[in-house]
Amino acid sequence: MISEKDKTQFQELGYFVTDVVIERDQLQSMTNEMDRLYREGVEEAKTTGDPKVILAAEGRRSYGQVHNRSQVAAEFVKSEIYLEACDAFIGPNADLYWNQAAIKPPKLGKTFSWHQDSGYTETIPLAYITCWTAISNSNLDNGCIWVLPGSHEWGVLEHENEEPNQQVYGGLRAKSLDDSGAIPVEMKAGQVAIFSSLTLHMSGPNTSQNSTRRGYVPQYHVPDVILKKTGQPIGDQFPVLRNGRRIN
Repeated sequence: MISEKDKTQFQELGYFVTDVVIERDQLQSMTNEMDRLYREGVEEAKTTGDPKVILAAEGRRSYGQVHNRSQVAAEFVKSEIYLEACDAFIGPNADLYWNQAAIKPPKLGKTFSWHQDSGYTETIPLAYITCWTAISNSNLDNGCIWVLPGSHEWGVLEHENEEPNQQVYGGLRAKSLDDSGAIPVEMKAGQVAIFSSLTLHMSGPNTSQNSTRRGYVPQYHVPDVILKKTGQPIGDQFPVLRNGRRIN
């Protein structure tokens, strides 16, 4: 599924996009699980009776550590495309480092500003891979991701805190950034954008009328990765590959 051309583009530009590599039944299973998490979050918020809490739940950006909340996700993170990416860019031994379900409802989905995944947490070793998977079609209208090709060569940039508002989710964003070379990454359901944790990326708002953008984002790293600033283990530490073989 990953060609030599893909590997070369990853090394040169910091990302590539696969063909459709996830089967329809797998996509439907993940759609059901993501919708369940979203629905449960909204229902829980409604019990508070607070309109602000309910609105926040309806527009919530992501749900982390999905493999601990869904057996479907725990199997999905070991999909063939992910294991092949691990073997190609990490090595024969790899762990799930982090994973999240990223949901952008119509009209409520906001911009998620430019950042590097390594800008949030610097690890030793530093670089890992992100596998941004289109569970539903992802396009400009419903808030697809954008990347800055070649930005993985810039090292870890300084990030600053961004306060949330009606246009952006808030959180960390890269400072002093020229994004004139940015390109949108529109994907059909079942395609995967695989990029370095040093590659700058963002996503736009969902301005569509009725298209929920669903993305599932597993990230993979070497086993026993540690957080640079503390020297302590970090991440999901969920083994997926050992000696080039899938962990069952």
